[in-house]
Amino acid sequence: MTRYQSVSLDLSDAVLAALGDAADAAGCGPSDYLRTVLTSALSGDPARQRREEEAIRRALHLARGWPDLRRRLRAAGYTLRPGPDGGLSIDRWPRGGAVLDTADLGYSLAGLVLRFGAAYPHSAGRRFALPRHGHAA
Repeated sequence: MTRYQSVSLDLSDAVLAALGDAADAAGCGPSDYLRTVLTSALSGDPARQRREEEAIRRALHLARGWPDLRRRLRAAGYTLRPGPDGGLSIDRWPRGGAVLDTADLGYSLAGLVLRFGAAYPHSAGRRFALPRHGHAA
């Protein structure tokens, strides 16, 4: 699993504003956008992979629940499936083929379950239970 480190950058007001505008246009936060740009620039990924990752990140960022996430991913040509490691995999739709795991973008299954307030609907026995107030999970 990818481990992330916090860093600080000194950016001019103009660059910071441009970063915010670019992140807004991509539908994600500035940190997510900058991580994607730096990863693509430093790893030599082809432009197609950058566009795929940006579309997936946008869907993950804007989704308000599992059905909304599935709809957004399908509209962009992707689908969400349980991954082999217990996480979630993004595959191409409808022809199939894994693109990446949501955890590679910083979105764990457990984090999405907490954010959406519901278990992943197709986890077949691998559901994460949400703790109830006053009860241990």
